[in-house]
Amino acid sequence: MLNKTLLGSAAVIMTMVGAQAADLPSKKAAPATYVKICDAYGAGFFYIPGTDTCAKIGGRLRVDYDYRPERDKVLTPTAVATGTGLNTTGFYTRGNITLDTRTASSYGVVRTFTNFRGESGSGQLRQDGAIAFSLEAAFIQFAGFTFGQAAQPFAFLSPWSYNTSYTTGWPNGVRQLTYTATLGGGWSATVGVTDVQGGGGPGYSQVAGQAATPKTADENFGVYVGNVRYDQSWGSAQVMAAWHSGGSVTVNAAGVPQSGYAIGGGISFKLPMLAAGDELQLTAVYADRIGNFLTGEGVLNTPSAGAYGLAPLGGPGVDLSNGAGYNIAGQFRHFWTKDIRSEVYGGYVSRDMALVAGAKATAWNAGHALIWTPVPNFDIGLQVNYLRATYNQTAARTIAGYAAQNGDASASNFVTKLRLERNF
Repeated sequence: MLNKTLLGSAAVIMTMVGAQAADLPSKKAAPATYVKICDAYGAGFFYIPGTDTCAKIGGRLRVDYDYRPERDKVLTPTAVATGTGLNTTGFYTRGNITLDTRTASSYGVVRTFTNFRGESGSGQLRQDGAIAFSLEAAFIQFAGFTFGQAAQPFAFLSPWSYNTSYTTGWPNGVRQLTYTATLGGGWSATVGVTDVQGGGGPGYSQVAGQAATPKTADENFGVYVGNVRYDQSWGSAQVMAAWHSGGSVTVNAAGVPQSGYAIGGGISFKLPMLAAGDELQLTAVYADRIGNFLTGEGVLNTPSAGAYGLAPLGGPGVDLSNGAGYNIAGQFRHFWTKDIRSEVYGGYVSRDMALVAGAKATAWNAGHALIWTPVPNFDIGLQVNYLRATYNQTAARTIAGYAAQNGDASASNFVTKLRLERNF
């Protein structure tokens, strides 16, 4: 009897509590919004909340220390002329921020990519402590098209070397409108038009022995490019071509604009039988009256300095836009362990100077880097690079700040570079 009484009382109490709770206002918690991982495009992507667009934020921090005992030394058969204000060391810091977004559509993936960088350097590596900002890349890819500033379709070698070697390619990419068709079986083809000036500033034109002068607006013109590429598990191969219809940057002795062209090829071999990640890459290019497609910068620059370096022959450098010539280059990467690797590279370029009878510029460079990766995406590397550049002509050449060069001139440059780089 007592149990029945207790159960009945509990039922009445629960009924009363439920009735009172029903009279209270409802306070439902707002649904939590979480960032969802997007694994369709690789690690690091996430869905932008409220959209079907995947994004990845990344970047890089790089610190360089250079030592160059022979900076700005110009040698002739009869004398040695040395410039003023010699700097044998250089310090450099660069920071990059990247944003990669991708959205699936019925036309394929719509991709945008931006790589924004700031940099500061002194001594050999310029900038004198000032901070400079630039874009390494900014492009949209849609239905096979690339609009904006992206990698040069004519280039082949991967950017392993710390130094800019004598091969086609620009650190900041090249402005372009191109189309890439995926043909199946590892085959692809790219065609389009690129800006002849690459990713740099307005560019310069120069007659041998004279100061460089900025190009005017009508001197900028498009270069038509194309490549056919074949990618397989053993490596890849590519043939490429470029052509322009003429501009005042390439003229004959009478000042009449001339057209120009370049052709080239490259091949790479993956070598897992040596070690995982090992690879050999080779390339060769022939060009006639077209700038930047042999040296990567248009002038015979010191590759150890890259885009911010100084010409090894002094003054504004040797313009190679007008003559015919060729380059050959290669690089090999070997992993001693999963954390320690070597990268060996070399290149040779030779080009005639069309505006100076009998004049020719040649250069070769070779280097080796030993790189330690103590944690993923963090490299500590030490690289050495040797350059030898020669300028042959019968007439004297005057360079501002240097003694007159009677006949041939040559220069060598030995560079040691320590680099710390963190990618994320």
